[in-house]
Amino acid sequence: MKPVNLNQLLFHKQTDSTLSFFQSPGAKAEEIEDFLVDMQTQLDLRDKSSLSKILLKNKVQIKKLLLNHPDKSYGFFISQKIQGYVVLETYVDNYCMIGNTFHVRPLLEELFVNPEFLVVNVSLYDINVYRGDFHHLEIIQHYEFEQLAIDMKSRVFNPAKTGLIPYKTILALKTIAQNVQDLTHYDSIPVLVTGLEDMKELFLRNTHQSQNIISHIREDFYEKTCVQILEKCKQFRYSVVDFYSARFKERLKKMVKSKRLISDLPLIIEATRNKKVIHLVLPTERKIFGKLNLQTGEYEIHKRVQKKTLSVDILNELAEEVIRQGGKIQILAPHFFPQDAFVLAILRG
Repeated sequence: MKPVNLNQLLFHKQTDSTLSFFQSPGAKAEEIEDFLVDMQTQLDLRDKSSLSKILLKNKVQIKKLLLNHPDKSYGFFISQKIQGYVVLETYVDNYCMIGNTFHVRPLLEELFVNPEFLVVNVSLYDINVYRGDFHHLEIIQHYEFEQLAIDMKSRVFNPAKTGLIPYKTILALKTIAQNVQDLTHYDSIPVLVTGLEDMKELFLRNTHQSQNIISHIREDFYEKTCVQILEKCKQFRYSVVDFYSARFKERLKKMVKSKRLISDLPLIIEATRNKKVIHLVLPTERKIFGKLNLQTGEYEIHKRVQKKTLSVDILNELAEEVIRQGGKIQILAPHFFPQDAFVLAILRG
């Protein structure tokens, strides 16, 4: 069993049957065993002998993965042609889906709540700018300062003594600040400002109170690698996600009176079927189980998962279809949604 990616699952040709199951972190050996046995039983009851054999064949490896990394959530996907898994940073409850397509909603939440950001680290001797997301980060700009004299270091951060700072340092701070503001003006992405606290203050004086700046972070990434910085940045994920959520909420407010924003599930299903959805907004952890036929637009909602009729997560199916059509997915907390709305869609202009 090997790692798989989202595209492998989304664009995998439908088969007669697939198995998708997810395991939350912290499970004990006996709990994992019970979970696997229960799935094995369900497969046997539904005469899915081929899937049952594949699951049995990979059982030892699955248990080993889960027990060796108890702090991670895992998603496993099994069909005749694909047997693989993904590691999720976010928490996901234990559950499984047996059907004709893979259930990838947790993957959607993992990948599409992964916004881009900048990191500006201002140390005593240099300033570095990094750009990336929570999966990949790379340095895009680097400026070195003139080394400050030893007798100046204790005085250089006194506002009344700014004349002691070398001109090259001042120029670098201003140049980087302007470059960052240009980037955020066109791309509207958040900037995590890190580094030596006093040097951060000098840098922030040149940013003109940009709304994109997140400066409460007390970390100095001087001489740290991109991998080390990326690992540290994960603890600031909530700040980055909140930035995008607030921006998107403002956009939704402006579109409330527009006919391009819809929240009625039947209308969203019809719009998705007709390839009119450019942006689909889903709530975190919310699932609507039922049956959906995107070719006809027919659907029905089940109060709970019905194993005999092979319930699917309708929001999952809509998200997959929007991605196939080239649209975007946004995952927001439930409080961002209007009352009685469980999904939002922005239509093509």
